[in-house]
Amino acid sequence: MSIISTILANALALFIVSQVISGLHIEGGLLTYALIGVILSLLNLIIKPILKLLSFPLVFLTGGLFLIVINAILLYICEYFIGVIDVTGVSMQVDSNLTYLWAAAILGIANWLISWFLKED
Repeated sequence: MSIISTILANALALFIVSQVISGLHIEGGLLTYALIGVILSLLNLIIKPILKLLSFPLVFLTGGLFLIVINAILLYICEYFIGVIDVTGVSMQVDSNLTYLWAAAILGIANWLISWFLKED
């Protein structure tokens, strides 16, 4: 997928997750989803491979379920960056660690489905 479609897929998946999970609060409209899509895409490109490499034994032992924890960590980092960037009217808040895990699981599934529909043959 191209960079733009990856960002759009992340933004759309995050919108789906925010509608499904009540503990994930995103304010700011389309700008917020676009900004979070960019941040998640960069984190998936840069940090996720490093985390997957470092946690390979745990991913292997759990049959891939530890990838949900990795995605939850990326959501936490994304929430941190949204707070640091401090764009007026843009905010992302997650209520609890369990919400991070549920959001990461649903985000992974939604992202996979969107990527599957948008894949280029």
